[in-house]
Amino acid sequence: MTAEKEISIIFNADVLAERQFGEITFRLFSNGIYYVHVPKFQKIGLSVIYAGIQFLEDNGGGKFYNIFHFDSFSDVDPEARAWTSDSDGNNYTICDAIVIGSLSQKIMSDFYLRFNKPTKPTKIFYSLEKSIAWIEHQRTKQ
Repeated sequence: MTAEKEISIIFNADVLAERQFGEITFRLFSNGIYYVHVPKFQKIGLSVIYAGIQFLEDNGGGKFYNIFHFDSFSDVDPEARAWTSDSDGNNYTICDAIVIGSLSQKIMSDFYLRFNKPTKPTKIFYSLEKSIAWIEHQRTKQ
């Protein structure tokens, strides 16, 4: 089985578009999920945010169910955290699922939820499958 077929099975949807920005991967699925994979030792800054916006606009724009999947030792710059939680700056989000893998990332994500107070529904997960299930639940609430 190819990697793309495996991904399609996990997300219950076809991959509509994919783009690399450095080491970071953006994927857009037919079910409206925008998936960002952040590999080990990578950091999301505003340049990654803007590249992701360009990716979404190049593929029709709109609002999406976002999943940000962070491998261990990956992180987000404070400016990017502020932008994602700002209702004036972030017009591409229905909800955010954040997948993490370590206690230090849990501490940082809890800080993000408490300090930045994102205006869109946001939840932290240790499992990609559970984040997808939550996204499906959010879809039924729309």
